[in-house]
Amino acid sequence: MPVTEVGMDVVSSLCSSQHPSNVMTGLWTRLLREHFANTNNLQFNGMDEATVEGKPTLQLQQYLWSEDNTKTMIQIQPVWEYNSQDIQRRPALYIKRNAVKFERLGIDDGFTAGSVKSATGQVIRVPGEYHSKMMLGSHTIFCVGQTGAETELLAQEVTNHIMMFGPRLRTEFKLARLTLAEVGELALLDEFVEHFVVPVVVGYGIAMSWRIVEIQPFLKTLSINVSPAP
Repeated sequence: MPVTEVGMDVVSSLCSSQHPSNVMTGLWTRLLREHFANTNNLQFNGMDEATVEGKPTLQLQQYLWSEDNTKTMIQIQPVWEYNSQDIQRRPALYIKRNAVKFERLGIDDGFTAGSVKSATGQVIRVPGEYHSKMMLGSHTIFCVGQTGAETELLAQEVTNHIMMFGPRLRTEFKLARLTLAEVGELALLDEFVEHFVVPVVVGYGIAMSWRIVEIQPFLKTLSINVSPAP
């Protein structure tokens, strides 16, 4: 029976982090902060304003992110840092991890051998019993604004940015999948009747792989005693 070869050089670097969900939360937070830190990054930046009945349409050039919380014009942070007072002063993007599922990649999630490439491109066998599983996750980016139009524009800016740079992100992080799954409907924020929210959902797949190397017989030191019933 032929040995199954696993190209370990294509396994996502997120696998080694031991907590890829937190890393992905950080990724979306950092990506959006850098995007909103410079007016030139924004698609809706007011430099080529469209007009409706002779009046300029709403743009986002005034919503620039800053590390200084007293100066930032937009909050961009994980959902656990949510502060109701912040969104009363400025729009916000909150990043939340959703449920994670796992997809089996083979019998017993197992491969019988693994390989890596050397600096010269030579395939080198690595000892050990390899296993792999596909982690399927998603994050929701909640776009919050004080008006429906403002919120829709924020959601469109986020959607366009992730959609356009998604292929590069998938390559850089060696993700098996990366897709813009859904842009939800505009809704009133529960706590504030004058605030609106649009959820943007991003889905991804991460190949989680590990190697089992036998150091001593498994369960060798396990002791089992049987006691008679009283």
